[in-house]
Amino acid sequence: MPKKVAIVRCDTYNVEDVKCALEKGINLLGFEFPAFNRVLLKPNLLMKKSLEEAVTTHPSVVEAVIRIIQEKANEIIIADSPGGPYTKRRLEAIYQAAGLKDLESYKKVILNYDTSFKEVQLKKSILKKISFISPYFEADGLINLPKLKTHRMAVYTGAVKNLFGLVPGGQKAELHFRLQEVEKFMEMLLDIYYTANPVLNIMDAIVGMEGEGPSAGKPRSLGLILISQDAVALDFVACKIIGLQTKDVPLLNVAKTKGLLDPDDIEIVGEKLEEVAVGNFDVPLRPEISFVRGRAPNFVSRFINDLLTPRPVFNRDVCIGCAECFNACPAQAIEMRSRKAYVDLEKCIRCYCCHELCPAKAITIRRSFLFEKILK
Repeated sequence: MPKKVAIVRCDTYNVEDVKCALEKGINLLGFEFPAFNRVLLKPNLLMKKSLEEAVTTHPSVVEAVIRIIQEKANEIIIADSPGGPYTKRRLEAIYQAAGLKDLESYKKVILNYDTSFKEVQLKKSILKKISFISPYFEADGLINLPKLKTHRMAVYTGAVKNLFGLVPGGQKAELHFRLQEVEKFMEMLLDIYYTANPVLNIMDAIVGMEGEGPSAGKPRSLGLILISQDAVALDFVACKIIGLQTKDVPLLNVAKTKGLLDPDDIEIVGEKLEEVAVGNFDVPLRPEISFVRGRAPNFVSRFINDLLTPRPVFNRDVCIGCAECFNACPAQAIEMRSRKAYVDLEKCIRCYCCHELCPAKAITIRRSFLFEKILK
């Protein structure tokens, strides 16, 4: 059977409007929620940011899902492991900023403050096992609630990558360091998705993010909600809407290579793709230029790719000395001097975690002069 992806228009974050749009999309899929003892809602809660910045899944989407499933579940737990340290204090601050605290007033709804984690055996082969946050193991169902955004390393981040938030805190940094090749990292993300196995993926694309995503970009109104039981298919459709081809997106490219993505096996229901596609969506170019790999000696390939790969640039006039980048850097390439951040580019692995988690937007990703000349 084809993998269905529902595209539904929704221009506002009014909870009733969002709920109606979700119900329409779920009906278009022909999907029915099973009964849950405890269901886990996994929004994108990357960091403490205001709702207007479009970094996190909007609370109206989470609330609308709660209203739809509350009769089907004994308990509904909302959980994520944001970027940086996985602590109760950090969770409290992010729940408040993301507008989720009020949802505790709903019967059956719990915000997770348990920062423990356990190992899980992955279903694929790139890693044997990985740690997931404890709420995953306590639930008998998972609903994935991603946000449509651009991403400096991955080009695009959506349904599959949102589940990386099941990995606790600092272990994300360790995985960035262990899997420095973009393609290997994408394989791991796919492993996590197929292991986590969400029953449904609901994407907040009412307002997405373009440009310097996933945290420093610009909000972009799209007026859409995307729903699918298959996260890879959903990400494929989301990328088509913002003008990205499979070859441009490392995750989709790897999925297609591994036989996990077949565009001919995807059925779009609801709005027509050509009627909702947007033009001039600002997406970052792939950070890695690999056209010499396999065609030149390894030391030449490394030299050329190091020369052409974009690098993080720190604006110390804007830096607030919070040390988020220092704490998050998997390569330990950043040091703090007089409450300002400095990066050692010889150690930097170009994962752009620093850029992703900087609350002051003091870090930009800059390409070399030679890189720009080649692109032109």
